[in-house]
Amino acid sequence: MESLKELFKIGNGPSSSHTMGPKRAAEEFLKRCPDAESYRVTLYGSLAATGKGHLTDKAIESVLQPIAPTEIVWKADVVLPFHPNGMLFEALRGGEVCDKWEIFSVGGGALANAETKPADKKQVYPLTTISEIKDWCYREGKTYWEYVEDCEGKEIWDYLDNIWTVMCETIERGLNNDGVLPGGLKVARKASTYFVKSKSFTDSLATRAKIYAYALAVAEENASGGLVVTAPTCGSCGVLPAVIYHLNTSREFLRIRIL
Repeated sequence: MESLKELFKIGNGPSSSHTMGPKRAAEEFLKRCPDAESYRVTLYGSLAATGKGHLTDKAIESVLQPIAPTEIVWKADVVLPFHPNGMLFEALRGGEVCDKWEIFSVGGGALANAETKPADKKQVYPLTTISEIKDWCYREGKTYWEYVEDCEGKEIWDYLDNIWTVMCETIERGLNNDGVLPGGLKVARKASTYFVKSKSFTDSLATRAKIYAYALAVAEENASGGLVVTAPTCGSCGVLPAVIYHLNTSREFLRIRIL
């Protein structure tokens, strides 16, 4: 199994391949061409077909637009052979293209093209099923977290500490934000309403209502392009934080126990 760093990633929703990947590509191209007079980004295939709904243009513009005027070109009918999520970044100076870069968002925020394939993900966990890990812990007299530390190293706790911080901040932002989510459906945010209602319930109903409100808060932040943690994807980013956040607030778990 690969590192937990591959499972939990911080980025903007609502899609790791349609927003996180393109934003990362824009950041890489900006490092390469920081002094362009303008930028042009052509989106192909799947990125162009669903890009507006996934805020692909907004993710790219958030990086390039503050530096120079940025044009987004949509070509949904053109699918490049390497991958459906194709992008062509162009830097312009004096009206002429001075540099260009064809790159593809291949999933999970990863980038690749014909010259640069995504690096093989290092398998850091030798055991591949929870029953194997459970048996190992029993034989060694260790806990799950000790197995993680043995495989990942002690530095994994600093990484997970930051992950937990972002998860909490996302829930709290979602509970405090109101208004309509981006897109043409005019869907109103409801997490804050459900959270307020949960306070009038008792016992198990209140617990379920709060967990639902926490998960919805993250989902709404994800849908609006907010900062979330993949767990393991943007689409499922609300479930795990909601459960742990409830344990943290209702059972007063120490932070070290959460990690």
